[in-house]
Amino acid sequence: MRNRWTYVIVGFIINVCLGTVYSWSVFRPPLHKPPFGLSPAESILPFSIFLLFFGVMFSLSGIAVSKFGPRRPALIGAVLVGIGYLFSSLISFSQGLSLPILSLGFGIMAGTGCAFAYNPPIATSGRWFPDKRGLALGLTVMGFGLSSLFTAPLVSALVSTLGISQTFVAIGLVFLIALLLLGSVLKFPASDWKVPVKVEKSSQSSELDISTMEMLRTPTFYISWVIYLIGAGAGLAIIGYAKQIALDVAHLPDSVATLVVSLLAVSNAVGRPAFGKIVDSVGPKKALALNVILQLLSLIILMPMASNIAFLLIGIVLLGSTFGAYLAVMPALISYFYGNKNLSQNYGICFSAYGIGGIIMPIVVSSLLGQGPVYTIEDYKRAFYVMGGLVAISLVLSLFVKPILKKAPRR
Repeated sequence: MRNRWTYVIVGFIINVCLGTVYSWSVFRPPLHKPPFGLSPAESILPFSIFLLFFGVMFSLSGIAVSKFGPRRPALIGAVLVGIGYLFSSLISFSQGLSLPILSLGFGIMAGTGCAFAYNPPIATSGRWFPDKRGLALGLTVMGFGLSSLFTAPLVSALVSTLGISQTFVAIGLVFLIALLLLGSVLKFPASDWKVPVKVEKSSQSSELDISTMEMLRTPTFYISWVIYLIGAGAGLAIIGYAKQIALDVAHLPDSVATLVVSLLAVSNAVGRPAFGKIVDSVGPKKALALNVILQLLSLIILMPMASNIAFLLIGIVLLGSTFGAYLAVMPALISYFYGNKNLSQNYGICFSAYGIGGIIMPIVVSSLLGQGPVYTIEDYKRAFYVMGGLVAISLVLSLFVKPILKKAPRR
């Protein structure tokens, strides 16, 4: 039998591959030039479609994991991701149709594939680590947040050497093979498997088996869903302007502003296992409240003073780490409160908050900032304070999050 940490490592690598979506900004510049000639508004569309299908199809992948186990959905995701990138390479043959091709290939195919490949490692880690599920889940999804540090320079080098179309081919082939191999490793422990260390009695999810329909009858699920939507959405919205804030407000050189984005990526990644460990130590409710407090501190105190480099850097670190933390705290919360057996399907429903928040909140922030392209600190403050106000609401809501002490009765 494999060491159970093998599944965390496999999940981490899968997430590094899937997180290449965060390097989409490296793909965009060549698309703005002839023969493609896409506008910036057009070139961001495949990225937005990717995130939409990632969020929407995640619940369907959860159903598939619950029915077939982690391996088959992971392999379906591998094929869709690989084909999505390969299909995107067709822009070299039909430059006039580059936007529809990218929207279908990268946006719909790869986005759907990402949903099917992202869910199985989470469900697998949850099953193998009932004693350390927060840490295990955090380490598993850490790869997604850390991905751009590896994949952005790689994509940049490939584009410079091979061109944009052949870059899609190269990445598609590598991801197709790698994700198929990695996905084939995933499996749940046998029904008679016992964790090799003693699990604390306070860890109740081992005694729980809450179905999705039963979960949907509990107020805690809807409260958690709204908190997830607000927190992850606000994080995504502000993070998207990190480099521009460094340029417009702190007046940093372009090269230094780029380093700020790298700092953000590292914080995003490290926040996941860090808060996963906190979940295991103090429980999901307290960990969630702490994360919301730190995000609120960043939005209403630190970021409004971003003209000071120290406040900017601390604010960016907190923004990145708290955003990443939601991706570890929320699956751990669902696992602790509703059990591991239906984690893939239950978290699949909960994850829809991430997808919806990722669409709504950036629109709100964009409308608050105005036309641009350069913004003042007062422009940014409007966005910081509105997002902070919404996060403050989620802090109040977090007080009403309650664990499920026993299985909900069937009706």
